[in-house]
Amino acid sequence: MTRSTRVRKPLSSPPVQTGRGGGSAIMAKLTIRIPNVSWREGRPRFNPGPKLRKLGYRGEDLRHPGGAWFTPQEAAEWAQARADEVAGRRRAKAQTGRLPALRRPRHQTLQGLADEWFESPKFKGGTVKGKRVEAGLSPVTSADYKGKLASLWKYDPALGQEPPPAITPQLAQAIFDRMWEDRGLAAARSAVAVLSSLWKWAKARGRGGISINPWIGLEKPMLEPRLCVWEDHEIAAMVAAADAWARPEIGDAVLFGLFTGQRQNDRLAYERAGTDDAKRLVFRQSKTGAIVAIPATPQLAARLEAAERRRFSKPLVGRPEGKEPQAEADARARRLVIVDETARRPFLRDWYKHVFTRVREVAARGLVENDDGTLRIGPERPNGGENWRLQPCPSVATKRDQDLRDTAVTWLARAGCNELQIASITGHSLASIHNVLKHYLALHPEMADTAIGKMVAWMEQRGSVL
Repeated sequence: MTRSTRVRKPLSSPPVQTGRGGGSAIMAKLTIRIPNVSWREGRPRFNPGPKLRKLGYRGEDLRHPGGAWFTPQEAAEWAQARADEVAGRRRAKAQTGRLPALRRPRHQTLQGLADEWFESPKFKGGTVKGKRVEAGLSPVTSADYKGKLASLWKYDPALGQEPPPAITPQLAQAIFDRMWEDRGLAAARSAVAVLSSLWKWAKARGRGGISINPWIGLEKPMLEPRLCVWEDHEIAAMVAAADAWARPEIGDAVLFGLFTGQRQNDRLAYERAGTDDAKRLVFRQSKTGAIVAIPATPQLAARLEAAERRRFSKPLVGRPEGKEPQAEADARARRLVIVDETARRPFLRDWYKHVFTRVREVAARGLVENDDGTLRIGPERPNGGENWRLQPCPSVATKRDQDLRDTAVTWLARAGCNELQIASITGHSLASIHNVLKHYLALHPEMADTAIGKMVAWMEQRGSVL
């Protein structure tokens, strides 16, 4: 370890007098050299050079778990211990040819604290201690949290190696602002939300030497609400494109989302469980076992019946490699409502998104028939001479699968359903339904027109004198 910094510290000895007849007192100064430690306003920080970084060392603030900074003496002792550790690892490598791995308590770094969090009952669930029963987060939510932090570590590797107490409110704001510039407001807000939840968990359990939550109270603008409702001709275009492009399961998913208002992740995990006494379609969530019973529209019932007949009539192609044996995969595919029919396996979320996007492109640009009868996706700018097999629907290009849930809410409201009736089908909270309809009414005032028409009819019926 060769880099060093100078720290000037006043001596506690009495002032040194000048030689003849008194004169002014002069306070002596002592220069302390601490290898690889820099100081800023009395705060020491370990800053390893390139050689140490190759050995796996990263910069870190020198402070106690409670947050107090090391004194110069403590920093010097810490640096000497680190130097002894480096020397020992180098000796071991000279003897064995392999460099021993660094071993640090996990909570000393932000990434290690997050790993400890992911292993807690909050994520793993299944905790039963006395009368305490903790189910844990859903697999989808857990994967979402882990994915967002993994993306954050990839974006800023140094951040994951910082000790948690080093994150001040000012630094947290700077991290948010930089992510906002580089990744966008949505990504920055998502990262901060996960980190705030991590801090809350760690602070309550005394992990990581955390005393405050620096992610609370940041200046972070709200996202503009997204409300994009499908129209019926767009739904028809999407379903037609799915059938014409030999991915009819995407058409199934679209109609399933429209007529049930269920989330995409749930739709991909629902299994068929028959019908109940009232002829409602019954679905079981494959991972949680939750049961959902929904009255079927004629369109959805016919579509799912056709899917039952169609699903295993096609030859198996493009089966991806996986741990699940073919027989088990086929058995599960028979139970699921939505399945990748070319491989007869459940859809992974990213693959579903890819296939949905491709079908949406077909719907937006249409299909042109070639001279030999084959089909191709229509040009971005048609010249008027195309032999269309499927007419383009350009407005579909901006639609998302997630928009189907809001579409279900607005269509049910337009049909005269109240918020309680809508919630009984889609599973939304009443507050969520109110928020969706509030933004929808600002875009489409025809519901207000209908309401006024009903009021006028009611007044005429009772013979109002107005």
